[in-house]
Amino acid sequence: MIRTILLAALLASAPASPADMPNPLLSPAQAASDVALLRRAMETIHPGLYRYVPKAEVDGAFSRLEAQTRAPISTLALHREIARLVASIHCDHSKPELPDAIESWRKTNASHLPLRFKLIEGRMIVISGALPKGAEITAINGRQVPQILTAVAPLVAYDGDTDQAIAVKIADDSDLGGSDLEEYWLGLFGAPNRWDINWKMPGAAASQASQLAPISFDQWTRLDAPDGPYRNEFYNGITWRMAGKTARLKIDTFVNYRNPVATTPFLGGFFKAMKEAGTEHLILDLRNNGGGSEGPSIALARYLFDAPFTWGKPVRSKAIRYGDLPQYIDSWGDREALFNAPEAGFIRTPDGWYDRIPADPNETDDDAGTIEHLPLPAAQRFTGRLTVLTSPQNGSGATRTIAWFKERRGATLVGEEGSGSAEGPTAGQIFNLKLPASGIKVRVPNAWNRTNIKSFTPRRGVAADVLVVPTLADFQAGRDRALEVARALGTPTAPVDAAAALTTALAGNWTGTLDYRDYQDDTRSSLPTLMQASGLSLAWTFDDGPGKTVRSRQSWSFTPDGKQLIISGDNSREVLAVAELRRSSAGALTIVADGSGEENGRKVMVREILTRDGPVLRITRQSRTAGQPFIMRHSYQLRPAA
Repeated sequence: MIRTILLAALLASAPASPADMPNPLLSPAQAASDVALLRRAMETIHPGLYRYVPKAEVDGAFSRLEAQTRAPISTLALHREIARLVASIHCDHSKPELPDAIESWRKTNASHLPLRFKLIEGRMIVISGALPKGAEITAINGRQVPQILTAVAPLVAYDGDTDQAIAVKIADDSDLGGSDLEEYWLGLFGAPNRWDINWKMPGAAASQASQLAPISFDQWTRLDAPDGPYRNEFYNGITWRMAGKTARLKIDTFVNYRNPVATTPFLGGFFKAMKEAGTEHLILDLRNNGGGSEGPSIALARYLFDAPFTWGKPVRSKAIRYGDLPQYIDSWGDREALFNAPEAGFIRTPDGWYDRIPADPNETDDDAGTIEHLPLPAAQRFTGRLTVLTSPQNGSGATRTIAWFKERRGATLVGEEGSGSAEGPTAGQIFNLKLPASGIKVRVPNAWNRTNIKSFTPRRGVAADVLVVPTLADFQAGRDRALEVARALGTPTAPVDAAAALTTALAGNWTGTLDYRDYQDDTRSSLPTLMQASGLSLAWTFDDGPGKTVRSRQSWSFTPDGKQLIISGDNSREVLAVAELRRSSAGALTIVADGSGEENGRKVMVREILTRDGPVLRITRQSRTAGQPFIMRHSYQLRPAA
């Protein structure tokens, strides 16, 4: 009842029609002048323009963008194509913002989905709002979800080769207007008059259709978000739990510049409580943390390190003079100091770049990160075991922090590989370049924040030591499996015999559905399915319509070391690397296996996830290409036959 009242309140207003959204048509001359300014600014200022992508490819991307300006183009279409170019250089601090007029319109007028979602096992799963929690969205406004995801993905900014970030940002991006799907929907597909959504509960044979009214961005931010509010800050983005000799400190952001607090004393209460409780194991949960200010990271390190440290190397800039560009740039701080800093404040590098000489560590995070910091006295520090929970949502300062704690503190990382750059992002001070004709603003970083650690994987974030892949079974059970695994670290457990565990999980006769995606048009179909398991040999029977029964067989096996899963079918055989194989204390089994395959004549990465959770057995295959999120290919959902 409460949920019905809430949705009625959200949808009761009568906002202006999407046709009223300001979206001026730009002449070729207007669009070309904006693109020329963007190119000049990026080539002059951006320290990472050619960091991950060769100059020839960047030049090609600019040429394609310039070609788009040879005919009149709408503001939203130009925003879309600028996003495509900026995303192609692989810098998470570089992205376009919509013009002020469109941003203002969207805050109070309706263009957002009246729900929140996550991509789980390659599916768009509702987490709150106008559809049932746990429902899977299969199509929006006549477009199949895989087609939507593949259209949005090339516009999503991420660092280096960390394209695992795409799935997170499509669903939730605090840098932009809610999610990247909604930020770029306007330029890709137009402003919606309504949302026609096809959806189904996982495992259900039939789908349903709902017509939903769009909501404003302000209304969207009030929808329930299990991972925290759309934008939070360091002072209010912390939760704290203690259980026995284990403590969990969850910090969802390091942003400390909007409502700053003194970070070291602010954290003092948590560490004092740990000392008094005799805490032996600290679980630092950074899964929702995308970064922010360096102050919180340095303060954490002072409580966790036992020797002096210098957080970063001097920030490095491509240029310190920008010609006439500052007239188009907005940023925070003293403009004179920003655009006319004394050359004596920099050291010129052999390749002609500029390393900033630290000035006042109290003035900027950049300065604070490049001076030596001392650990706090032993009586205040935590010296026990440190575990850090990680995820693809990690980026920027969060990734640098995780890399430090791994190298200096020997932290065990549990979860998924983070995004960002362990070597350090191109960030520094963000210049908001406003393109005069369109009003589109583009974020251009002015420096490279280099991490002062000894080892890192180029182009990557930080890999997890203990991989825990979120599954649909976890979501449906409301289970935080990564936290469960972290809490159990150090507890002696018998090794899992992969073949025996899987044989036990599969034993018996099963009935349910096969839900699959058509190779040609991405439409979804469900077939009633029976499965009989004899050891690791599986016999499938599918009801494909009146008088049409289809049968097939599979056998599963593991290599003797349990590191590879071999799946053999009627006319196929594939070998997948076992990324995760875990059995819970309650007997639930999770297997995640990764490899490569071929679909429609193209090479793809594949992931197979098997979960047995109580009476529910689910086997899901996902696939993707580089620069795209995993998308479900097919999924069996079965229960023991009566």
